[in-house]
Amino acid sequence: MRKTTQVSFIFDDGFEQSCLRVAELFETRGLHATFAVMAKPEGFLDEFPKGDFELWNQFQARGHGIHPHGLDHSDLAAIPYSEATAKIDECLAYFAEHLDGFSAADTPYHLTYNRSTPEVEQYLLQRVAAIRTCGDGQPTDGLNDDQAIDRRSFTSAWHGPEPCDDHLLATLKNAEDSDAPLLLYMLHGLDQEGWGPISDNGLQRALDFIQASKTLDYRPLDALLPKRSPS
Repeated sequence: MRKTTQVSFIFDDGFEQSCLRVAELFETRGLHATFAVMAKPEGFLDEFPKGDFELWNQFQARGHGIHPHGLDHSDLAAIPYSEATAKIDECLAYFAEHLDGFSAADTPYHLTYNRSTPEVEQYLLQRVAAIRTCGDGQPTDGLNDDQAIDRRSFTSAWHGPEPCDDHLLATLKNAEDSDAPLLLYMLHGLDQEGWGPISDNGLQRALDFIQASKTLDYRPLDALLPKRSPS
């Protein structure tokens, strides 16, 4: 029997207006969104206001996922290892202090630019539930097999800098023909916010497509991950 492919979207960077609308669109469909946000976003695309941890705690209380996307938007593959690990440690400590109930061991970490080194990946996997990275920062088809799930290291699809509406829909159609257990797609903001945005209508079409599909099932990435920290 054909296995269902879990579809998970990750909304990176925490653009406030977009995140508010994304949460609304997901909630009207009985779904939970996942937001990958920075501890200290100042200095990154400041023309687009970011949410704060008061908002992220509100979202979390409503069932949405809040995951770390870094201390800031530094490329951890492009800086010295000692600096990268210091930023990881400070990021996780900030989340532990500011996000209610945060447990690094139960939470995926989404690397900026989808870039990493083997050493950075190993360091993270000793501390967090899973990572999202494409290593060299090049997009994939977003399909992750059982081995990726066992490794706790996921790749993702994305598209930009132009809007990603058509690319996302084509990626979903491709996933319908696969037997992969997971399709992971990285998004940013809605309409004009951020890199490679998706339109409000485009996101609604994508969610409706998934809900109408017989072989796709939308669930947060966390649903694939066993709880690792003590209860």
